[in-house]
Amino acid sequence: MTPTISSQAAPGEDEFVTIIGGDAEEIGQVFRDQGLAAKDFTIVHRIGRHRIALAPGQQDMSALVGALLGGRLVAATYSRRPR
Repeated sequence: MTPTISSQAAPGEDEFVTIIGGDAEEIGQVFRDQGLAAKDFTIVHRIGRHRIALAPGQQDMSALVGALLGGRLVAATYSRRPR
């Protein structure tokens, strides 16, 4: 099972899902496993290498973010319009 962190979009707002993995194959597998295509999610931009920048006050997370996937951070964001 793939761990998820979620928050509900407010009614009438677009909804987004970002999948983080080590490569495009892992991301595609999670997309399929969660049935996101059947839920009308489409990719916002191509899958690619990402860098995470922290907002002020989030420095306590910097070590975790830096170690995420051993620096091989690849991600894709998908969205769907409100129904």
